[in-house]
Amino acid sequence: MAIYLARKKRADELADRKEEAGKVHQDLVRLYSDPLKDAVTSLKYRLQEIVEKKQGRYLLADAPNIPFLEYKRISTVYRIAAVLGWIRAIRRERSYLDPQQASASVEMQAIGEFEAALADGTHVELQRMDELSALWRINSIDPQLKNHVASLIDGERAAHLATKGALTPRDLSDADQLDLAERCAEILRRQAGVEIPSDLVAATAKQTAITFGIKEAYIYRDWQAAIGDLMLQDDKNGARHFSVLGFGTFEDIILKGRKNKQSSAARWFDRLERLIHDLDMTQEGMFDARRDQLRKLYQCCIKLEAGLAARIVAQPNG
Repeated sequence: MAIYLARKKRADELADRKEEAGKVHQDLVRLYSDPLKDAVTSLKYRLQEIVEKKQGRYLLADAPNIPFLEYKRISTVYRIAAVLGWIRAIRRERSYLDPQQASASVEMQAIGEFEAALADGTHVELQRMDELSALWRINSIDPQLKNHVASLIDGERAAHLATKGALTPRDLSDADQLDLAERCAEILRRQAGVEIPSDLVAATAKQTAITFGIKEAYIYRDWQAAIGDLMLQDDKNGARHFSVLGFGTFEDIILKGRKNKQSSAARWFDRLERLIHDLDMTQEGMFDARRDQLRKLYQCCIKLEAGLAARIVAQPNG
């Protein structure tokens, strides 16, 4: 009987603990669902304008330097940063919760997809390798090897550019472009066991450089966290521990950062701005991976907004 009572007490304690953890999670969701949803909705409308309506002329490098277009550029960066700020606030608040409890909700899964849309570029690595395979007349590569080989080629590309101090393969000399092409061909020969004639590599070196010139601007997860931290301020007047910077404060930081490129804020927000700088959604083709990235981000916003709206409606009052 004593053993039974002890086990029952233990089971009751675990149930109470689980119930309390669930209540804490619900309280956390209640505090942050509304501001996160507002930020996501705001970003969704801007991405709808850029992605669906293709009205993003203000993102182009040669757009007229007038106040309204400058506002649109900065506010687009702000809307992305604001969502990252609220996401970071939620993650910091829930860091003490049971990971399974905290990550199981629909909205947290949608947040994970939003972060992945900003951070993941495996499809671009594969796209580059497919283009190289077409150039070098490679019929097929073992599907199990493709991700690994594509990653090696992308690493070689990045390392070569860094060594030569070049921003893009097009900035390389003819000799360096050929060297890069041959290095990547050798990776394919060695890893995939395919034959690639050196004279074919030499003949297509210029086209290889163009293939490597796909624009991309991934915001890696640690970068997202750092940007989110910059967007947070202590909320001393409300129930939340954190709130997100307003647009005015953010604009001041951006404008000061343009004068002082060495500042921490300038570095992080410049990385975020690369996602949209000189982006032309009216064009199609493989040479700007950011178009697909923004399309995915837009769909993630729609899904996250719906998940948060359903959560808010389902929340008990008081």
